[in-house]
Amino acid sequence: MQKILWVIIITLFSQYPLYAKEFIFGDFKTDIFGTLYVDGFYTYSSENFEPMYSSMKIENGRHSFGSYAFAGSSKFGITLAYRNISGTIEAGISDPVRKFYLKYNIGGSANHYLLAGKDNNIAYYNFGQMSNDNQALIDYGTVSNMRRLQIRYGINGFEIAVIFPYIGFGASNDMAYKGYYINDNIENTFIKHSDYMFKYIPRLEFAYTVIKNNFNIKFFGSYGIYMYENTVLTDEMDKFNSTAHVFNAGFGGQADFGNNFINYTFYIGQNMYLNDSNGVCFGNNSFLNPVFLKKNDSNLYNIDIKNILNTGVAFGYGYKAFNGKMVIQTGAGYSLNIANHYKNSNRNLGAFFNTRYYINDYFSLIPELALLYNISGAEEKFNNGFSITAGIMAVLSF
Repeated sequence: MQKILWVIIITLFSQYPLYAKEFIFGDFKTDIFGTLYVDGFYTYSSENFEPMYSSMKIENGRHSFGSYAFAGSSKFGITLAYRNISGTIEAGISDPVRKFYLKYNIGGSANHYLLAGKDNNIAYYNFGQMSNDNQALIDYGTVSNMRRLQIRYGINGFEIAVIFPYIGFGASNDMAYKGYYINDNIENTFIKHSDYMFKYIPRLEFAYTVIKNNFNIKFFGSYGIYMYENTVLTDEMDKFNSTAHVFNAGFGGQADFGNNFINYTFYIGQNMYLNDSNGVCFGNNSFLNPVFLKKNDSNLYNIDIKNILNTGVAFGYGYKAFNGKMVIQTGAGYSLNIANHYKNSNRNLGAFFNTRYYINDYFSLIPELALLYNISGAEEKFNNGFSITAGIMAVLSF
């Protein structure tokens, strides 16, 4: 399937020049778009730090070198539109079908629409960092965005969406589906976790974006529940009925001052690991799971939910030089996860510095240096440590 998609891409590029990406035939419009990332980054990690996974990486002890964004984020898409109705499909390498949705612009207005399909969710804000597959300080001060099935309505900057859980589709599943931490160091009991969850309960998200001259700010929030139930008593599993509440709220935006600009964001939430909005970029993230399997007095497994508070803040500064042909940017973020059952609070710091050189309207180069520092873990020696990453990314956009 992936080979077929990229054969189609190559065929299209061989038939049309790169700049001829929009075609209009009366009321019909076709827009072809895409981004190709070619990246190489070296990472040095301390003993207790587990770097991000990449399918294109070689490791030797604390040293690793690999490509993250080429397979993770390269994409090709097409939008077909007829008057006020459009359909978009976006393909990738690691995820062959990244997006697909229908959009209706109500009254022909771009600021009033109804969307149905798989697209980015709306309760997030992140920026800046390009290494680790465009990590953008996720888990180190910013909130992750995920592609999810949804129904979304927008009008004049306000958006509200019903987001459907992503269950059983491989990578980027809602983490609520992937298993529970078992407080048993002696027995290795297999638990089929998917049997104990109502899988398809949608969550509600909203966002409101204000744009004023050289300033914009986005307010966002999300709320959902995951319900765990077992109605059949077995030799290993007790009956139970428990609910985990997941939410976040925050804001983020950008302000421009001449050639200077700043980015900023703040969020607070609970159990954000379950819907994959927190913990995506931690190498070892099971400590963020609030859902436990533990044995009761009858020596049977039961569900226990221990809420985890998640919060973070990030700030960035940038400068545009040579009429925007070179953009220098730096930023730092801090995240904190707190729970009563933690031995320590989980504290993390991230920072980056990069420069983007625009060779032309389509091609740019981005060298970057980044630091990820897990200051303290939920356990005494749980994924503490740091990593330093340096490398370069080439970006072809159209």
